[in-house]
Amino acid sequence: MAVSPITGSQATPSRRVDSQQVQANEKTEQQVQQAQFTASSTELKARANQNIVQAMFGNNGQGDDKAMNILYSEIMEKLNAELGEDHAITPEKMAGQADDYWSPEKTAGRIVEGALGFFETFQKQNPNMAEDEQVAQFLSTITKAIDKGYGEATQVLDGLKVFDGSIKDNAEATRSLIDDKLAAFREARLGSENSV
Repeated sequence: MAVSPITGSQATPSRRVDSQQVQANEKTEQQVQQAQFTASSTELKARANQNIVQAMFGNNGQGDDKAMNILYSEIMEKLNAELGEDHAITPEKMAGQADDYWSPEKTAGRIVEGALGFFETFQKQNPNMAEDEQVAQFLSTITKAIDKGYGEATQVLDGLKVFDGSIKDNAEATRSLIDDKLAAFREARLGSENSV
């Protein structure tokens, strides 16, 4: 029985198939390595972010101050955007403040003082409105800005997983004090029968 010799044309297809399989295996291996690298990179980034958050908010007193700074900054940013930045309290003005600078009482006081500082300008811009209408519209405008800033600040703190404990208590106390101070302003301008 005679066996025909193998020619070059008969051997080539199996080599092509083998090289295609090798290339496919190499691609799969590269994809697996890339996926492992991406997972490792993501894990390292998450750990680094966690370390940053811990460093910022881990020390109880300093962490609370930083959280209150975020809360204050977000609220004032929205107020300034709504009413103008002529009376803005900038970080430079806040440097070197007393230890209790970020207490709920003082933070609420600064926010309300900054917001109410625009009332005279609002009155001048709306001279045809009665005072009760000016007060109502002004308070509605600044309350919306305060609500937006507070919401964004609490989202940031919640996203950092630090919006709990004393940070949450301080933020909520600040928001409540803001409401009380705005109600007192309304009452002082319009009397208790018009207060809400």
